[in-house]
Amino acid sequence: MHGLFNKWPLNTPIELMLRATLQHQQGDFHLDVDITLENTNVCAVFGPSGCGKTTLLRALAGLVPARGQIRFKEQCWQSETAVLPAHARSTGLVFQDNRLFPHLNVADNLAFATARAPEGGLRYEDIVDTLGVRPLLSRSVSGLSGGEAKRVAIARTLLNQPRLLMMDEPLNGLDQYSKKEVLLYLAQLTQQFNLPTLYVSHDIEEVAGLCDYMLVMASGKVTDHGSIVAVTQRLHRSGDTMTAAPKGAVIEATVNSHEPAYSLTRLDLAGHTLFVPMQNQFPSGKRIRLFLPARDVAVATAQPQGLSIRNSLPGIVESLHPEANNRVKVAIRVADQLLFAEVTRHAKDALSLHEGMAVFALIKSVALG
Repeated sequence: MHGLFNKWPLNTPIELMLRATLQHQQGDFHLDVDITLENTNVCAVFGPSGCGKTTLLRALAGLVPARGQIRFKEQCWQSETAVLPAHARSTGLVFQDNRLFPHLNVADNLAFATARAPEGGLRYEDIVDTLGVRPLLSRSVSGLSGGEAKRVAIARTLLNQPRLLMMDEPLNGLDQYSKKEVLLYLAQLTQQFNLPTLYVSHDIEEVAGLCDYMLVMASGKVTDHGSIVAVTQRLHRSGDTMTAAPKGAVIEATVNSHEPAYSLTRLDLAGHTLFVPMQNQFPSGKRIRLFLPARDVAVATAQPQGLSIRNSLPGIVESLHPEANNRVKVAIRVADQLLFAEVTRHAKDALSLHEGMAVFALIKSVALG
């Protein structure tokens, strides 16, 4: 998703309570987590490969043995004296590989799930329409694109009537266009079906667009948790070598107005104007979340004049952090939001950038769509 803003509305929280204390040992790896989630729509489980993200999901689903306790809403899935089997936990797990039956067409893959599903509130017609699967029903699984196969796999999981959806890096292996397409479908289905979701990823751009809460994992433990905006900013500051900081900022803005003549939408970012390509699916006043890659932000030490760049946000340099390849990451405080720019060490020295310095963050509108 190079050069793209991911734009989704901020969701209305779904009442959710997941309480889990789990320990699992496999060889040299040790999972040891204590988590409580409530009033969360889509929670990211974020961290580098091998940190325990997939193991956590599988333990919650009852697919790997773990010591401890799990309670989801009014159900006790696991205690010191009793363990609810995996099929009784009302979870739906979407794996990295789609696990579709190659000898069945799309309709028969979905029928396989429907025939074995318990009673539930997720209707077949709604699922196939929301995920855009209806035109694919007669197709062979082998003839589907990567994005189409992923949507069918998600539809089959939903037809099992889960109360908690768990997705294990579902966009791995997809091209950039397919990733963006599937993310839009995911954002729609989690809202339409009011379905609490745990979403495993190591890609901050995916997480920024879809999730409202984040668990950060490293070496089998949860090292941070909270709103996605707050956690990503803490990751930038922590200097934790176990979890790479995101290559940009997760920020929130409010839709101010639309300008059809220029195919632009005007956003309010902490009292400042930010133009993005037309987003007229969102009404004025709608709060949305965006991921702004540091590579798309330039820095000026004076108010620019005569530039084609439409977005110029005044801010204060909060910190400078040396990066690889003679790069410097510049953290810029714009009112209550934190943006990041990536500049060369030469540019940093030429501009005499330092903490506390007043600067302008420059962002091309065309880079945001």
